[in-house]
Amino acid sequence: MEFAVLDIETRVDKPLLNRVFFADSALSDDEAFERFRQELGRRGSDFFPLTLHVPISIAIGEVSGDYVLRRVDSLGPPRESEQSLVNDIWARLERFEGCLVTFNGRRFDLPVLELAAMRWGVSAPHYFEGNDSLRRHRPERHLDLCEYLTNYGEVYLRGGLDLLVKMLGLPGKPTMRGARVQECFESGRFEEIHRYCRTDVIQTYFLFLRVQLMRGQLDRATYEAAYLASFPFLEELGTEQDKVDPTK
Repeated sequence: MEFAVLDIETRVDKPLLNRVFFADSALSDDEAFERFRQELGRRGSDFFPLTLHVPISIAIGEVSGDYVLRRVDSLGPPRESEQSLVNDIWARLERFEGCLVTFNGRRFDLPVLELAAMRWGVSAPHYFEGNDSLRRHRPERHLDLCEYLTNYGEVYLRGGLDLLVKMLGLPGKPTMRGARVQECFESGRFEEIHRYCRTDVIQTYFLFLRVQLMRGQLDRATYEAAYLASFPFLEELGTEQDKVDPTK
């Protein structure tokens, strides 16, 4: 079986936010965004509702049946429009017959992509009709590492992906973080966004490898071989081999 490690980055749809939540306030889109952000902050979170998120960068790591990370593709502006990005990722998902791997994908990445499919009129019958296992706890079709490691929501893993990959000796989240994606988008710094998304996919892959070892889905020899064969991707992040020895 092949695997695909998926991660997305998003922007907030400011015009939609303004039309829905401040229709009678005569605010600019930026003013509406800032007021809504302040309201969220007073409630203890600055995370905008999922319904306002629009995908602007998608990274996909192709993993072979022997668990080796073969390539990581980055999709999104400025090379393609947001509509083309959505069409591209759904075409790939419709063709894919292996196991999708995400971190919190069931609660964020996939719902955002589903709403984007509706927005742009994408038809994806294999996903929505013939492949409903993506919505169930069947890790052979979609392994959401966050969901799995929290015992399907029974426990809370404070620190999230950043903590887990640092636990394994990986670099963790860069200084950019997800909260700065909107700022980078508005200033046209798309390559920074794509690098950030790619970094998440690479580190999610190595977390996936360790989880599969833990689950007994691959033996120690296969794990070490896949880790070493995929190490050039970690070298992109400035990781030194002796700090993430797979034999430990």
